Amino acid sequence: MSKVLVAGDDIRLLSTRVAVLTKTGADVISCTGSETIEEVKRWRPDLVVLCHSLLQVEAGTIADEIRSCYKATKILMVLPNASYEDPLQDTRFDDTCLSNPERLIASVNELLRVRDTHSIPTMADGDSSDTVDSGLHGDYRM
Repeated sequence: MSKVLVAGDDIRLLSTRVAVLTKTGADVISCTGSETIEEVKRWRPDLVVLCHSLLQVEAGTIADEIRSCYKATKILMVLPNASYEDPLQDTRFDDTCLSNPERLIASVNELLRVRDTHSIPTMADGDSSDTVDSGLHGDYRM
């Protein structure tokens, strides 16, 4: 089972993100920004989701520290809205997405799929579908 660590400084938002991301089928936990590096070292997640409740500078510093020790760990930066400056040009992040729950789930599923495809050679399982089902079937407004 894939492991996803959600990091941010808004506890209520983190609880919502964890509830939404469990729809991916991954094991999901959360922590505050200041706890992120220790949690990455302890838990070794496949993906770290950095919430927009972190300052962009703090998110960049966290990403740098993760990259220096765990190059295979994927990092997703969640942006508060479409007008926010997209930090994807910054190669510390594997992807960015808006805070919309369906987009978040789709981005997490894609990053975990890409990680699994590149890290573990597998035989084709007969599923030729390119569609990513977000697994979200409720109203999870953030």
